[in-house]
Amino acid sequence: MTAKLLAYASYLPHYRLTRATIGAALTGVPSGSGARTVAGYDEDAVSMAVAATRALGAGVGEAGHLYFATTNPPLLDKSCSLIVHAATGMHGRAFALDLTGLRSGFGALSVAAGSGGVAVLADLRAGRPGSAEEADGGDGAAAFLFGSGDSGEDDAVAEVIGSVSVPMEVMDAWRAPGTGYALLGEDRLVQHVLARAVREVVAEAGTPTTALVSTLNRRLASSLRASIGAAGGADVQESHRESTGYCGAADLGLLLARALDTARAGDTILAVSAGGGADALLLRVLKDGRRSPDSGGQEIGYHQYLTWRGALGREPARRPARPAVAPAPAFRNSAWKYGLAGSQCSACGKVYLPPARVCACGAVDQARPFSVADLTGTVVTQAADGVSDSPAPPATAALIDFGTTGRLLIELTDTPPTGIADGAEIEMTFRRTYALDGVPNYFWKARPKR
Repeated sequence: MTAKLLAYASYLPHYRLTRATIGAALTGVPSGSGARTVAGYDEDAVSMAVAATRALGAGVGEAGHLYFATTNPPLLDKSCSLIVHAATGMHGRAFALDLTGLRSGFGALSVAAGSGGVAVLADLRAGRPGSAEEADGGDGAAAFLFGSGDSGEDDAVAEVIGSVSVPMEVMDAWRAPGTGYALLGEDRLVQHVLARAVREVVAEAGTPTTALVSTLNRRLASSLRASIGAAGGADVQESHRESTGYCGAADLGLLLARALDTARAGDTILAVSAGGGADALLLRVLKDGRRSPDSGGQEIGYHQYLTWRGALGREPARRPARPAVAPAPAFRNSAWKYGLAGSQCSACGKVYLPPARVCACGAVDQARPFSVADLTGTVVTQAADGVSDSPAPPATAALIDFGTTGRLLIELTDTPPTGIADGAEIEMTFRRTYALDGVPNYFWKARPKR
């Protein structure tokens, strides 16, 4: 296996829930250190996957394969990877596939490394209120672009030099269909089985410069990593679990991205997914890492977290019911809905958001697609509605100016409690707008530029 990793990116939601906040809400005494990441009320595995994939850069458009891994797909039967495909501008002949289960993160990385293309891992993790799974869980996404690197080794971040799988059928963690929380097997059994699987992986792969282990139990993850004997990786793994949490199918990808941020050329990284046995990917780093800036996050209350997760039912706003997703209009307007592509008149250059067939100059059907999804804009004016049906009131609509490319009236998200000022810079982000009978609808929103 000699596939090259050409680019990688990670996405962490804007919101944080500290473990002290959880302890104070449930026992009255703040306890626990660090925080977990929390997907916003308008985020899910698909929207986070889109954010991570778009951050890979221009190479995504030419990728021939897309593998989307999650344990929490917002839709069943329908392929969620097709939404990611549409919202990231991948070409029309790219193969898109969904993978599920906690081992799906490694699976997506493994098949993408073999075939080339994009592996995107995104997940939300929850547990029963007060459980370790709730406090130690996290939400996030990571994306990886694999290819041959024909344009030169300087374009590649790392190369895959080996892969090892030791599958073992054991009831370590499982979730029944329709339930929101995982059930866990007996700790001593799980520790014994996974430790044996990891030993077999290391016996075949050897001892790397850096070792990372992704598994649900934080203490077990640390002990398994230490058993590998690698000099590096402990700080990366502990920092991830302290400030982000265990992110399910996305966890291995987020760990790997964090390790690549600080790696040096020539290092070897063994990324191990421990669950149902052990699976590992061995990479050799080709370029020194560039530490990604930490955008921090906004802390939320425990009641807010429970509300967004649907665990705390609250009185809804008395507003007319939202319409269901309409398949035919969504298909006809997919370039606008998923790609935020307006139209630009070929005759005079005027941009229309949303697209228009007839231009003010008199030209008819002479427009080409023009996307503003990757552009930054400024807030011209805004209006807040404090009694809307938003789970995070007030709902704020803003008029965004993209300079010479037009203006767009759109909803704001990820704003601080004090709001943002007119003239503030924003960027576009793909989000859920609402869900009706459990079926989500998607469109774009604007958020403060990170």
